[in-house]
Amino acid sequence: MNLSDVHYPADTKQAVRNLLIQEARKEPKRVPWWRKPAALTFAGLALAGSTAAGVYVALAPVEDKRDIRCYFHADLTTTYPVAGSPGDFMPPYITTGTFITGFDAKNNPAPEDPNAGMMQVTDPIASCAALWDTNAMNPDGITDDLIPEEFTSPAEVPMSETWTGDLDAEGNPMIPSGMLVTSGHYVPELTECVVDKSVAVIPGPAEVCAKLGIPALEK
Repeated sequence: MNLSDVHYPADTKQAVRNLLIQEARKEPKRVPWWRKPAALTFAGLALAGSTAAGVYVALAPVEDKRDIRCYFHADLTTTYPVAGSPGDFMPPYITTGTFITGFDAKNNPAPEDPNAGMMQVTDPIASCAALWDTNAMNPDGITDDLIPEEFTSPAEVPMSETWTGDLDAEGNPMIPSGMLVTSGHYVPELTECVVDKSVAVIPGPAEVCAKLGIPALEK
């Protein structure tokens, strides 16, 4: 229906026309942010939250994979006291690697290379998982908090009787000396990240690298 189809007294009709024209010329009122509909506000927060919570995974390559860091926790800074050595602390990780069989350390052709005589590691997670499996990643119980209560750890026997893993240049197991080990200990989910241009295998799911603010290892 058009305004012209409605029958008003002449003065009323003109007054209505004037009111409509005035309203049409007015700028739309801005709604204060605190009076916006709740659904719109919550939707905006949800969108912002999902964007902020979305895991952005940065990737970084590592050219030299001879020396792998196996971290005790998803923690890059905490150090741990060394039992029987007051004042000494372990770093947040243990390093592992595989020495080249028959490498002559005394006649090292690259003495400036701290990783000379070591092979490139093709599966860093497997290397660190071997340390978890033999309980080398739990000195003095520092990773007991990661072991589920229902998990039953195996009995321990002297290291010299059981170790079949990596050996150093002198033929000694590449784990802290004097530890008692056997296989079958708890192995948490492990993820390959990059710290200081080195492969860092950290306990945690795939997003642990992003949560720590470090890149994941580029395959």
